[in-house]
Amino acid sequence: MPQDDVRTSSKLSELELKCLEGFWNRRSAKQIAVDQGISEGWVNKNLQNVRRKLHVNSSAEAAAIVFGGKRGSIKSYYYQETELQEVGRAADHSWVAADGISSAAAASERALINHFGVGRTLGLILAVALGVIAAMLLMLQAALGISVLWKSLGY
Repeated sequence: MPQDDVRTSSKLSELELKCLEGFWNRRSAKQIAVDQGISEGWVNKNLQNVRRKLHVNSSAEAAAIVFGGKRGSIKSYYYQETELQEVGRAADHSWVAADGISSAAAASERALINHFGVGRTLGLILAVALGVIAAMLLMLQAALGISVLWKSLGY
């Protein structure tokens, strides 16, 4: 921790520092809560107190101040492009595998949203759309059949 930040972090309680450290290590509020034995709401309240005490708008900015990152590098923090190391761990060297996924993204605890490529995703969307259209046509046919049935029964 840089010398200037020792003064800054002395304003924070031990629990606030632990919550901020968990955030810096890319753990969710739920994971931090389990680690600390507190509620998720209390984790969020502690992070809010940290932001208020340090006069910043985001927890990423607060963590960058306390743990020595570059202030203003919030976008890179969220998009896994940062070279900032985790607290208590050595920085791992990022490399890109043959499938195009960086080791930093693969090592992240956040699950990938889409495991398919662009073409496969668009193909699946098209298949779902065609399925919905087919289901709508079947419902329309059923409604017309019921209408004919009602008319033939004299209603």
